[in-house]
Amino acid sequence: MRFFLAFLFLPLALHAQHHPHQYIPPTDPLVQQNLREWRDLKFGLLMHWGTYSQWGIVESWSLCPEDEGWCERRGPFAADWYGYKKAYENLQTTFRPTRFNPEKWAAAAEAAGMRYVVFTTKHHDGFCMFDSKQTDYTITDPKCPFSKSPRADVTREIFNAFREKHF
Repeated sequence: MRFFLAFLFLPLALHAQHHPHQYIPPTDPLVQQNLREWRDLKFGLLMHWGTYSQWGIVESWSLCPEDEGWCERRGPFAADWYGYKKAYENLQTTFRPTRFNPEKWAAAAEAAGMRYVVFTTKHHDGFCMFDSKQTDYTITDPKCPFSKSPRADVTREIFNAFREKHF
């Protein structure tokens, strides 16, 4: 029976592995060099951080109602998507990371042996962790309490801290 089931599902498995598009490596020597250098870095830090951290949720995926269970809406606004979205967007008015310390993050990454950092400066919720003239949905907008901090442009602060550690 097992042999029959394997034989029955083998064509499906083989079809699932078929990719209609073949990867074509870049031909530009500078791009090739950058890719080689990136591969050699191996271990680094990928960081998502934003207003959603106040609720302790996974990035802003909970705004996508059709997604999987790991990003379900929770809390007092979970029952109504429109209410949830409004409350979520209002997190800008309470975001005040009082213990923001990118130097400590960079030191920890260096001590762990990390060799690069990738910081998501604007996730798909649209909130900018930098100053922008394109939108007021930013950490530097006066609606955000942290905008009054001299370190309000957290993107600049994070990258400066990591650059000091030669990332």
